[in-house]
Amino acid sequence: MAIIIEEEKSKTHVMGAAEWMVFFVIIMVAVYYIFFAPAQSVIVIPPASLASITPISEITINPQDVTGNQLFQSLRQYVSSSVAQGPASVGRTNPLVPPQ
Repeated sequence: MAIIIEEEKSKTHVMGAAEWMVFFVIIMVAVYYIFFAPAQSVIVIPPASLASITPISEITINPQDVTGNQLFQSLRQYVSSSVAQGPASVGRTNPLVPPQ
């Protein structure tokens, strides 16, 4: 009596192909909604306290009026120009070259 061992062969690969198709469809839908779908606009109603700030955004400022103002010109500078510009030189020009 002979023992015959054979691998069980699947008749079709329909289930594997269906799983791959579902996977690709999910990927395609995700790519569409992330990159190509039109953005939905959201209507935001500002609070009532913010409505009182609206006139501030409508103010126009002329720089000549500010710099030409007598009060602005009477202000003194309390920081010396050397401190405002920073130190003249910091460190060596090339830190990779050994000091001589």
